[in-house]
Amino acid sequence: MNTVLKVLEEMKAVCSNVVPEDYESFVKLLKEDKRFFFTGEGRSGLVVKAIAIRLMHSGKTVYVLGETTTPAIQENDILIVLSGSAKTGQTISFSENASKSGAKVFLITTNKEAINQPCFTGGMHIPAATKYRLSGEPDTIQPLGNQFDQAAHLILDAAIIDSLSERNSNEERNLGKGITIASTVHQFLTN
Repeated sequence: MNTVLKVLEEMKAVCSNVVPEDYESFVKLLKEDKRFFFTGEGRSGLVVKAIAIRLMHSGKTVYVLGETTTPAIQENDILIVLSGSAKTGQTISFSENASKSGAKVFLITTNKEAINQPCFTGGMHIPAATKYRLSGEPDTIQPLGNQFDQAAHLILDAAIIDSLSERNSNEERNLGKGITIASTVHQFLTN
């Protein structure tokens, strides 16, 4: 049980160090009435699939790159890229091609400098440990890029909740409830 508590401490430290403006720009992006595409490789790819499903459940049109039913990205679409290193060949290729087609491309990564690449229209730096254990990364008891993938899942899921908070507030007022999921997540991350 101590391991679970230590991992939770790590998640709290990483999530609370995300730049609020980056997080809010992602929440704002999720509120757009556009087609959303997701990509990531390996474990990050599994995380983006889970997040894509969550966003689809909120009523958005969502696709995961590489799936057989995914249409081509077009102008005004949104591609959300999850990559710890922001150097994965296929992920960068997808990003560059989406950018050339006129789509917005938003990068979520540990590599702060990569967000400035011309193919990305925005991004969010998650200050988590990666499998490379670079200097400046936080300590972790977890193997490989687990800390990044777990933090990304929490942060992206919370962002979806926050993007729906206005709708949630209206629904809860109608039901007479006094607390939102988003406020619960926010309280956990800030305490």
